[in-house]
Amino acid sequence: MPVWPWRRKSPRLEEYDYSSEGAYFVTVCIQKRECLLGRVAEGILQSNDAGKMVERWWQKLENKFPSIKIDSFYVVMPNHFHGIVFLRAAGGAHMGAPLQKIVQWFKTMSTNEYIHGVKEYGWPPFKEKLWQRSFYDHVIRNEESLSRIREYIATNPLRWDLDRENLQARGKDDFDGWLDTFKARPQSSPCRGAPSRGGPMCPPSDDRRQLGDAGEALAAAALKKQGYKILERNYVTPLGEIDLIARHGRALVFIEVKTRRSLRFGEPQDAVTPAKQARIQKLADYYLQRKRVGEVEVRFDVVGITFSDNRSSVEIIQNAF
Repeated sequence: MPVWPWRRKSPRLEEYDYSSEGAYFVTVCIQKRECLLGRVAEGILQSNDAGKMVERWWQKLENKFPSIKIDSFYVVMPNHFHGIVFLRAAGGAHMGAPLQKIVQWFKTMSTNEYIHGVKEYGWPPFKEKLWQRSFYDHVIRNEESLSRIREYIATNPLRWDLDRENLQARGKDDFDGWLDTFKARPQSSPCRGAPSRGGPMCPPSDDRRQLGDAGEALAAAALKKQGYKILERNYVTPLGEIDLIARHGRALVFIEVKTRRSLRFGEPQDAVTPAKQARIQKLADYYLQRKRVGEVEVRFDVVGITFSDNRSSVEIIQNAF
């Protein structure tokens, strides 16, 4: 059984620029790994008020640092926190803020509110510091690594008995062994103007994101008129994102939305290739298992959106594949 103080070997890369554009897996631990943020019972995470407070400050990071994107996958465990941060290219206020500055702000703000909770609400006190002075970070190399880390975050409560931050752990998690295998520096970025970047993807530009958001909003409105009941929008899984999930009659429908500004490169729906279709089917399987959906009719639809000359067109293709 691990005994505190126990120092985990940091995966931090020497001489690596942690303000580089890319994706980073971050772990922050409570001092002495005290379980001040909740508990795990039979694989189910039960966050207390302090844990919910920590989650709120994590969600506020994007407002403080406009250059970053917080991934949908994060978890407040009883004595530590896991999250993924995407850093964008430098330029403008707070742009290019190093990862250390971002995490330190998160730790400072959550510590201040925890102190208030101790005084006003009787939260368990801590000695000296709430968080450990340092934090653990991992530079995410590619999409495969991103998916594995997202899966680990999503299932962290189920793996609590193997968690090396758990002082009563009864074994070792193979994820930790996998994470420790990364020694070399990441390869150069395929994205223009972002050498030696850390992550598997460049966050989409605001223009591209606005186009996608506008297309999904238009698709949702058109589907509702056709009798669809939207259940989920941008449902994130460890393997990727499902644009829309809806009920239509007796069917549970997984919907891929494709938006283009012109037909120069073909119809939007042409972008849903066989490889893309196979991936969507895997995402649907994940959703069905995660939600414990019983026997149900499943359908895959595609919505093609075209914005051109201040006009928009919507084509709904049922049973697309």
